[in-house]
Amino acid sequence: MTEAPLTDASPDAAGPLTRLDARAHYARARALLLTPTAAWTQIAEETPTTQQLFQWWVLPFTLLFFVAPQIGAIAFPEVINGKAVAPSVVQALYTIFVGTAFMCGGVWLLAWTIDYFAKSFDGERNPAQAMKLAAYSGTGLWLSGLFGLVPPLVLLGAVGLVSFYTLYRGLPVLMRAPPDKALPYAASVIAVAAVIGVVLMALSGCLALFGGGAVRTPVQAAAVVAAPATAPKAADFDPDAPLDAEKLRRLLPDAIPGGWVRAAVTRNNGGMLGFTGPTVEGVYENEGQRIVLRVIDLGAGRAGPAIAALRALRPAFADADGTIVHTDAAGRYTFEEVDRAAGAARWLTVVGDRIAVAAEGSGGVTPFQLTEALAMVDMVRVEQIAKGL
Repeated sequence: MTEAPLTDASPDAAGPLTRLDARAHYARARALLLTPTAAWTQIAEETPTTQQLFQWWVLPFTLLFFVAPQIGAIAFPEVINGKAVAPSVVQALYTIFVGTAFMCGGVWLLAWTIDYFAKSFDGERNPAQAMKLAAYSGTGLWLSGLFGLVPPLVLLGAVGLVSFYTLYRGLPVLMRAPPDKALPYAASVIAVAAVIGVVLMALSGCLALFGGGAVRTPVQAAAVVAAPATAPKAADFDPDAPLDAEKLRRLLPDAIPGGWVRAAVTRNNGGMLGFTGPTVEGVYENEGQRIVLRVIDLGAGRAGPAIAALRALRPAFADADGTIVHTDAAGRYTFEEVDRAAGAARWLTVVGDRIAVAAEGSGGVTPFQLTEALAMVDMVRVEQIAKGL
């Protein structure tokens, strides 16, 4: 009897991708990490659909990568100045949703990159095989998210870099690249993936700011709710008058999660990136790294010209040396810059067409660290101050 050919409808054709099967998924993940060449040889013969790859592999592992650290952050909140600081359930769900969406998009872009570069390294272009490479090679990275369940172990997540080796072992098998070309092929794909990762991280961080604002303790949250009842009425607000500097100063956190200690608070008229005006500036230090948080009163009608000038002087780009991103969303303008050569990063968002909240890092500060710093500034209260409340 002749066996029927394998099709996408056949369980054997799709590998372990017809349903959530813990045993099958464990076996496949273990093989990818411990015996990648053998795993890739088996995967090369499978013919799952793109939907199956995302539904039964990419999505579950990506959710694991983002859910575990959020559970850890809620279960083991960081203590700052005697107060427990942890994300709310809503903020955690928002982070999981945004992160998962961008990660899935990153997998698709990685597959396109793998396929695009194939001919340049004497391989064979094959979108289906490239999609399998992109989907399965991230397994080690996604599993490393489990260390986030216990925040002190989060640095062990660096073992997720094994995904690069998994990708390297898969290129000769699935894309038919010669063994001597596999390493430069993998290096090129990884370089592009790094740029994609930085851009997606910046965009997801920007959305996190729009979606959540600061992480608040119950006392801080109560203060924000009570503020409109005790603050001056908006009808008494003179838009041409400077904002109350003490209100701006109180927006600066006493500390930033991750061991950042506030070393100084000053008032000046320096601003940042051409956004000038009365400025309250907080300096935070941590083992040779520095973050400067600034809250700048731009004054009435000055936000638009400053934004236009910055767009013209610093146009958006992304390459191996860094990125610049301009974003307009939810009524706010955001500028993000990463300079890898200098080990520096900048982030600025304009709130209420009146106040610029900016962060600048040096000494190897990452965009994620800047996002954490800005998340400690209560954007809801910034909006209120901008309206004279």
